[in-house]
Formats: sequence, C-alpha cells, structure tokens
Amino acid sequence: MTDNEPQLPPRRRFPWGALATLLLLAALAAAGYGGWRVWHANHETEDTVAAQEALLIRMSHQLSEAQSSIEQLRERQSDFGDALHQSADDAARLQGRTDELAQSLAHLSADLKGGRTRAQLIAVEQLLLLANDRAQLAHDARGATAALQLAEERLSAVAEPGLYEVRKAVADERIALLALPQADRASAALNLSGLIARADSMPLRERPLTRPEPTPQLAEAPHSFKPGWGARVWASLRELLSAVFIVQRTDKPVDRLLPPEQEGLVKQLLALKLESARAALLLGDTASFHSALDLAVQWLGDYYRAEDPTVSAARAELERLRGLELDPPLPDLGRSVGLLRAYLDAMPK
Repeated sequence: MTDNEPQLPPRRRFPWGALATLLLLAALAAAGYGGWRVWHANHETEDTVAAQEALLIRMSHQLSEAQSSIEQLRERQSDFGDALHQSADDAARLQGRTDELAQSLAHLSADLKGGRTRAQLIAVEQLLLLANDRAQLAHDARGATAALQLAEERLSAVAEPGLYEVRKAVADERIALLALPQADRASAALNLSGLIARADSMPLRERPLTRPEPTPQLAEAPHSFKPGWGARVWASLRELLSAVFIVQRTDKPVDRLLPPEQEGLVKQLLALKLESARAALLLGDTASFHSALDLAVQWLGDYYRAEDPTVSAARAELERLRGLELDPPLPDLGRSVGLLRAYLDAMPK
C-alpha cells in the first residue's frame, strides 16, 4: 500500500468483549436470580416443612389427645357398663325392697283398718252402754233413744257385713223405746199453770147454813123446892144458861170453820201443792207427781166448795192428770251390747 492510494476508513471491530461482558452479566444475573429463586424456594420449602412439621406435631398431639379421649371413653364406657350392671342390681334389690315394703304396708293397712274398726266399735259399745244406763238408772227413754240412734248411725258407717245382727238389735231396741206411751208433759204443765192461776179465785167453803132449834127446857125445879127464894134462884139460873149456850142442828157434815184472815193462806197452800205437782211433772218423777196431786185433791175437798163448777172442774182435771204415766217400764236394751261384744271378741287382735 502506497501513500498515494486512498486510505480507507478503518474497519470497526465487533465488541465481542462488551458482548461477553453483557452475557457474563446476564449469566450472573440469571445465576443470581436462579440462586435467589432457589434460595427463596428453599426458604419457602423450609417454612412449609416447618409448618408441616408443626402441623404434624399438632396433629400428633391431637391424635394423642384423641387416643387419650378414646381411652377415657373406653374406660368410661367400661365404668358405665359396670355402673349399669350395678344399677341393674340396685334396681333389682330396690324392686325387692319395694315389694317387701308393699307387703309391709298392706299388713300395716290391714292392721290399721282392723284397729280403726275396733276403735269405732268400742265407741259404739260405749253408746250402747250409755243407752242402758239412761234406761235402767235414770229411766230416761228420750236419752236412751238418742244414744241408740247415734250408735246406729256409727254402725252404718263401719260397713261390716258381720254387724248385721248387731244393727238389727239396735234398731229393734230403738223402735221399742219409740213405741212407749209418751205423756204430754207440756200440755199437763200448762193445765197445772192454769189451775195455779185460778187457785185464788175458786170459792172456799162458807159456814154452813143452820136452822135454830127450840131452846131446850131445863128441868123443872125439884119438888122439894118450895116457892120462894129458891124458885126465884132456879128461874134466874135457867134464863142465864139459855142465853149463854145455843144448840144448833145440821143435816150435812160440819165444815171446817176458818177465820177470814186464814183464807188467803189456804189458797196459797193450794197453789204451792199445784206448783209441787208441776215441778214433779217436769222432772218426770211419777211418785212425787201423784202424791202432790192427791194432796191437792184432798185440799180442794177439805176447804173449797165442792158444788162450785170451777172447783169441780179443777178436781176433775187433777183426777185426769193423776192417770198420766210419766215413767213407763222401759224395755231391755242388753241384747245389742251382748252381740257387739261377741263380735269384738271374735275379731283378730
């Protein structure tokens, strides 16, 4: 090449070095990125493995707990089975005790029922004895009837078929008491009260009407007396005696003569006798009642005018009341007591 030849511009060389550098940088970058990715993947894998290990540990713990729970459940199930068997045994024993208790209660109920029935029948027996006492000691037919009626009501509440004969005997005795003649004491007491009110108005006996008899002539002077002073003395003596003594005659019995001041006492005594009769009537004392009536009738006959209508009516009423029977004989009430006692003796104790 000469200096005269045109010089060509120098040919540029390809920048292999830069390219290599770039490629190296790119390779380093790719390697870095790949390393980062590897590192990141490894880090994530480690985290995942750690998480999985933690999960496995947790699941292992949960599995252990579940196994423990299962074991506990099995133990509980076994215990429950044992308890169930024990409960079954206890239930069987309880059922046996319940049956025994039921039998005991049945026996106790029977005993209580029998004791209650016996107590009720003993109370009925007391009522029957009371009826006998009222009839035999006090002659109180009404009280005995009331006691028998109460005994009959209590017997009907017992409801025992074996007491039929006892109930029949009680009913028969009560009917026998009701069949007794009952004096109307209230009416008789009212009649006596009317007589007591009229006692002061009934007339007493008056002094009997008498007719005068001729004056009896005294004996003549003895023939031995000669007229003179002796005859005059005898005549004077005869005149004096005829003035002092009066002889009267009556055809009926002589009435008792009362001074006027004693007439009120006679009427009061009649009222007292009638009061005594009324008191005896209300008490049911037949003997005292009849005695008081007899005294009143006798008092009327002695001191009151028999022909007066009020006196005769009062006497007739007293005679009628005299026929009242205040205390009739009462029937025997012992059969029901005997039957009831026989039934009580036959009862189991």
